[in-house]
Amino acid sequence: MCPTRAINILSSKCGKGDAFSGRFVHPGEIVDAPVDRAMIHDNNAALVIENFGKITGASVWSPDKIAFFIDHHSPSTSVGAVKHHSLMRRFAHDNGISEFFDCGHGISHVVMIEEGLAAPGEIVVGTDSHTTGEGASGAFATGIGATEMAAVLATGRVWLRVPETLKISLSGVWPNKVCARDVMTAVLGRLGPEGASYRSVEFQGSAADAMSLEDRIVCCVMSMEMGAKNALFVPQPDDDAQYERVEYFDASAMTQMAALPGLPTNAVPLAELEGERVKIDQAFIGSCAGGLLGDIESAAKVLEGKHVADGVRLLVIPATRRIYGEALKRGYIKILHDAGAVIGSPACGGCGGHDAGILAPGEVCVANSARNMKGRMGAGGVVYLVNSATVALSAVRGHITGEERGDAR
Repeated sequence: MCPTRAINILSSKCGKGDAFSGRFVHPGEIVDAPVDRAMIHDNNAALVIENFGKITGASVWSPDKIAFFIDHHSPSTSVGAVKHHSLMRRFAHDNGISEFFDCGHGISHVVMIEEGLAAPGEIVVGTDSHTTGEGASGAFATGIGATEMAAVLATGRVWLRVPETLKISLSGVWPNKVCARDVMTAVLGRLGPEGASYRSVEFQGSAADAMSLEDRIVCCVMSMEMGAKNALFVPQPDDDAQYERVEYFDASAMTQMAALPGLPTNAVPLAELEGERVKIDQAFIGSCAGGLLGDIESAAKVLEGKHVADGVRLLVIPATRRIYGEALKRGYIKILHDAGAVIGSPACGGCGGHDAGILAPGEVCVANSARNMKGRMGAGGVVYLVNSATVALSAVRGHITGEERGDAR
């Protein structure tokens, strides 16, 4: 019996993988695993540093394997935030940590992949639940808490319970206008918020194989919303790998989807929502799941020659500086600017309600970001999740829609 990819990675790293004898770690086993890369961002770095300071005689185990990011409050959004940033810069300097991504570099999960800081077969831990996104590279990537990260800084190791594996089989070919976000919303809708709780999620099948790296980032990031411990793509799976269960999806039968306010798993076909003509106050394109180059391209194609509706704010925040630069080079940013969009500095932006794009009570936002829980983008705000093209067209129409109807402004 061959192991699943997650078990293969953990077995290899823990020195137990032996294809000939069949000795591997097994689901439910507790392992003390070596970490290949640790990521810490500004939302909880101060707590990590505080707890690290409480470990008597501790020193950073391997400065070249640690990456610091300022992405949640970037540029600084308050006196408290800038104090945390200053603390991070001092700690990194004093401990020889050179992988420091300051304001404007972009969102940790995407930059980690761009910079090759999350490689296939590695164990990557980060102080963010959406660290599952780094699994798009083929790494075993998972989020951990601040106190646990302090221990990782000191030891270079992490305690893990070996997860069971859930296989997501994606067959067929996506129809026109259906994208990775729609696919994941359909997956989340079937499995629910706990459908992959502490599971390793493996995406396989012909439709999965056809996905771009950006598509894979979206799927791995959003896997967290069904409780996944980690998520990754397996292009050449072992035929006799043992999965806890398999969920089958036919991409050919999929349609554009939307997640209703409250949870990303509140999935409905977009067509059902369109009939309600939900009026919007804001449209947002950004986050680790929605600020990718393909998202900006999709929005630009919709918005070329059009303009955002009166009374609607359209915010576009590229996920990384590299994506921003490429969008500038291709002319997408000018198209968005001319259409009336507000372009933000590469960062998490409105996704977590930390700075740009906070909603007033009762305001409605349509977004392609990662989450839409109550209060996510501001107390009392209401958030619907859709794909990038739908966000852009909704901004033009003033209500949520994914179809062209009549003459655009």
